[in-house]
This record gives sequence, structure tokens and C-alpha cells, in this order.
Amino acid sequence: MTYKIFYIEDLPADSIKDSLERCGFEVIVNDANDFDSALFEMGKDTDAYLMDFRLTANRGKVDAPTFASTLRTFGDNHRDKPIILISNDKNLPAFENDFTSQDLFDFVVDKKSFRQEVVKYSDRIKSLIDSYKKIKAESFDIARVLGIDNIDMLDYRLIDKLNTAKDKDNTYAFCRIIYYSIVRSIGLLVGKDILAARLGVDLSSPDFEKFLCKISDCKYSGILSSSYDRWWFHKIIEHWNDISGNKSLRRMNAKERVEIINNAYHLNLAPAKPLEHATSTYFWTICAITKQPLDPNEGYVYAKKELEVWQEQEYISLFAALEHPEEKKYLSPTDKKDILEF
Repeated sequence: MTYKIFYIEDLPADSIKDSLERCGFEVIVNDANDFDSALFEMGKDTDAYLMDFRLTANRGKVDAPTFASTLRTFGDNHRDKPIILISNDKNLPAFENDFTSQDLFDFVVDKKSFRQEVVKYSDRIKSLIDSYKKIKAESFDIARVLGIDNIDMLDYRLIDKLNTAKDKDNTYAFCRIIYYSIVRSIGLLVGKDILAARLGVDLSSPDFEKFLCKISDCKYSGILSSSYDRWWFHKIIEHWNDISGNKSLRRMNAKERVEIINNAYHLNLAPAKPLEHATSTYFWTICAITKQPLDPNEGYVYAKKELEVWQEQEYISLFAALEHPEEKKYLSPTDKKDILEF
């Protein structure tokens, strides 16, 4: 299936347009010179919108948030479509501080990154398009959208948020909650790096992909799963209990965890090693900066994001705090003092 993207860009757009077309999209470019005319054209059988942040080259001088807000608020025929913000590097900081605008877009990416990883971002756009359609087709049914049998394991506050979006027939809000509160956070689901850390496995182990095949029944299959590999952690624990005889995963070090997995499946997995300035291999998370395994007891709470109750805290390592002093602003005063004393 060929998806159609409506790309609002008042500067030459050939480079990105060509890249998207090579990834299978049909791309319609509009310079947004006339606001009403652009809105009219946007309503014609479009699957997603790509918008440049600063539309200052045209006479109308209307920016992307204005278009996005109009679509989300008044566009009955096309409000339930993904909207992606694309911009030059220098424009992104201004946008990221504008939380009102930030609630309008499915994701934000700078043009340089987009060009360098066009396949990755194209897959993400396709996944969002499919997700919006899935949500509508399943009438906002939480279990079917998430690919699970029932919603008993979900926190009631998460269910309430999703049902509020459902009651408002707001596909964007429903998808966004799942995207940021479940898929893009640590908690119900874990990504490959957290999964490996909690199992004590070095990601570069030659048999790691073979191991992933062994736990395929734990894989998340709901919306956005085509662009994000995630695993249900409660299923990982059930799997671990089966192969370990109900031994506590958290109370074992990396070497002990890996030994159990290797013996159970006759694999060649290597235990992960700690970062510089760390010694523990009782890994349970990753450093938010380096993405390397970390024992939370040797890390510092990284309060860059406001978390929901069903989301787990992020941490950074001492190594990362020393190498990236600008990140220390997200740490507690006590942790900052501890690092300074080191």
C-alpha cells in the first residue's frame, strides 16, 4: 500500500521529498503561501502530515503549530492523522520549550537526522499511520489495540486516561498516550537494552538474537510494534521463573543470570560488564545517557521527564554524569554534591 504524505515546506523540498518517495510514499508538497488554500488541499485523501516548523519564507508567515492546531481542533475529516514536525537544528530548542505546541505533534525530528536515517523515520511514520487506522477500526478497544487478552494488568489511571481519549473520539490522544506512556517508557514494556540488562546479557553476544526467538511469546504486538521492538516484562518474569525454578532474577548477578539462560537453551551468551566507576552487575536498568547496563544502586535518579505512576524511574551512571556535566541539572542536590565530591 502506498501512503500519501502532505508536506508543508516553504523552502526547496526536493531532497526530503525524494527520500520519502524512495521509501514508498507519495509526497505532495505545499508551500503554505495561502493558509485556507493549504488547509483545503490537506483534506484530500492524506495519510499523514509532515510540517516544517518555521514557515517564514512565504508571505503568510504561518508556522506549523498553527496548521496542526487547526487540524486537531477543527479538521473533522482529517484530524485523526499523524502530524510530524521537521525542522532545522536551530529551531528545535525553541519548539521543545513550547509545551502547548508539543502536544500537537506525534514526533519531532531535525532535518539532518531525518535525511541520515530516512528509512527509520519512514518506518515510524508508516507505523503511526497504521496505528491510527487500527485504533479507529477497533473502536478504541484497549485490549485489541495493545494486542492483549485483557486489561487487568494495566494501572486503572492509565485505563482512565485512554478511556477519556476514547470518549472524546480523539485518536491522536489515544495513540499518544500509548506511544509515550507505554511504548517509549520503562515499565509495562521494555526495549532490547533494558531486557538485556535485566537478564545480565551482553548485547553483543553472538547468540542474543537466538535467545530473542526463544522468548518470542513475550513480544509486544500492539500498535507501533512495527517500528519499536518491545517485550512485556511480566511475561519475561514468567518465562524466567519457568527456566530458573522461580529463582529471584533481581537477586542474581549478571554471570548467574546468564548461566541459567545458557544452560536452559544451550546458547553462548556473555554476561554484561559494568561501566567505568561502577562495580555491581546486579543490573536492572540502563544509563539514560550511555544506554549501558546499570545497577540503580550505583546510579543517580535522572528526573528529566515527569513520570506516570506506571512508569519506572530513569538513571544515569557516575561515568555519564562526569562526561556530560550539563545533564547534572536533572539530578537531586544530594546527588550533585556526591558527584562533586567524587
